[in-house]
Amino acid sequence: MGIWGDGLFENDAASAAKAIFEVALADGASVVQATKQVLDELKAMAEDEGVLPVIVLALAALQSEVNQLQPDIKAQALEILTAGKGLKHWEELGSVNLEQRKSTLEKFKQMLQNA
Repeated sequence: MGIWGDGLFENDAASAAKAIFEVALADGASVVQATKQVLDELKAMAEDEGVLPVIVLALAALQSEVNQLQPDIKAQALEILTAGKGLKHWEELGSVNLEQRKSTLEKFKQMLQNA
């Protein structure tokens, strides 16, 4: 998975999820349908244990952006954030990148807890 920053969408998996989600909504899909489409289309990528959490966090952010955060996605995202999952690829980049990602995710966690 390519990474170019610590932001929620600054990696290949989340960027792909965002593109699929937005196209699905533009084509008239519901948020639930768009979410399913993302998970279906990124199934192979999500087999990497370090990537599935990144996709779930992206979905939580995308659903939040359209004010339709689904309870199951919120719960999964909070569990990922609490357990510190999905950091494998940032760990490989070194401590500075890892700490920046952790900071971004902590802010996102606080936002989700208040949503």
